[in-house]
Amino acid sequence: MGGESISSAILTIASVICAFGFVSAVYPSVISAGDPIMSRTDSMGDQIMTDIEILHEARGDEGTEIHVWIKNVGCKEIPSYTLPDSDLFFGEVGNFEHIPYDENGNLAPGWSYLIEQGGDSDWDKGETLCVKIKPSGLPVSGKKYFIKFNTYNGVSEEAYFTV
Repeated sequence: MGGESISSAILTIASVICAFGFVSAVYPSVISAGDPIMSRTDSMGDQIMTDIEILHEARGDEGTEIHVWIKNVGCKEIPSYTLPDSDLFFGEVGNFEHIPYDENGNLAPGWSYLIEQGGDSDWDKGETLCVKIKPSGLPVSGKKYFIKFNTYNGVSEEAYFTV
């Protein structure tokens, strides 16, 4: 009887040690498997709370620029450091191109921006962004143009207009 008790105790202790070793090996993998799901959920939440609307397009004073006013109509502010990461597509319908960001607004093609309202540098809810586009060629009156503005997180708005 005494030998059976000792054998049972040894097997129980060995089982507990094996179970603890298994849990120690598998638990970190199970926890880290949820990280991509949480990251994607955060990204989707960011996109859902971001929304923009193109309000108006017009030719600039000298006729060499196009000015586009875009309103932040989402629930989320867009930090100023992310604005240069936005994509802007502009050109005649069927012949548009990606326009690179130009902080100084001197390059053609290039675009720069100015937040028209607000006391800080972030694009807050309800504020309007004035985007100044210098296309590679002069805008031609009567031609139909296409613009698409895509924020850092993939939210976009597009419009067709004539200058």
